[in-house]
Amino acid sequence: MRHLQTIHSLGSYRNACRVVRQLIPYTNQVYQEKEKVIYLNKKGRDLVGSENEVNGISMLKHYTLRNEVYLHFNQPIDWKNEYTLETTVEPQRNVDIVIQGIKPASKRKVVADACFTRNGYVNIIEIDNTRDMADNRKKVQNYAEILPLVRKNLPGSPLLLFFTTTENRKQKLSTWLSEKGLPHKVMTYAEIN
Repeated sequence: MRHLQTIHSLGSYRNACRVVRQLIPYTNQVYQEKEKVIYLNKKGRDLVGSENEVNGISMLKHYTLRNEVYLHFNQPIDWKNEYTLETTVEPQRNVDIVIQGIKPASKRKVVADACFTRNGYVNIIEIDNTRDMADNRKKVQNYAEILPLVRKNLPGSPLLLFFTTTENRKQKLSTWLSEKGLPHKVMTYAEIN
């Protein structure tokens, strides 16, 4: 029986290789950390009607890490990449004059790397692989400002899930998120592999 499973797996592997070879005119291939990464080139994007272009090798690493998180959560059906949390904020008026027809307002938004729902929580995913820590701190601040405003529009309670590269970065992110009172969990990629 084991021998038949091996033959079946070998057949599946050969079929996959055949498909990948047929896609060569529509793809680019690079090696990243000893793994081949295949992605659509312009001809391939035109074929499938996609406008999502991979910009540079550093973005490939970001997308690969996001895919690892997607697999870690068993491929949620409602997973959305580049999820935008947006709201309109009415400014406080400090003047007594109101001009009819003019409403000063400003939009606030944060773009998460991904989002999905599970067990009554909206899981907001942030992938941190090369972002400067000052940018991370600013992103945490943005979440602290916008989450209370968009909470009523979300299907469940929001939970921020940061995935990062080192224990030091994990500690800093966790501290900042705790200081802002945001429900969160911070993990390193080593913890999910």
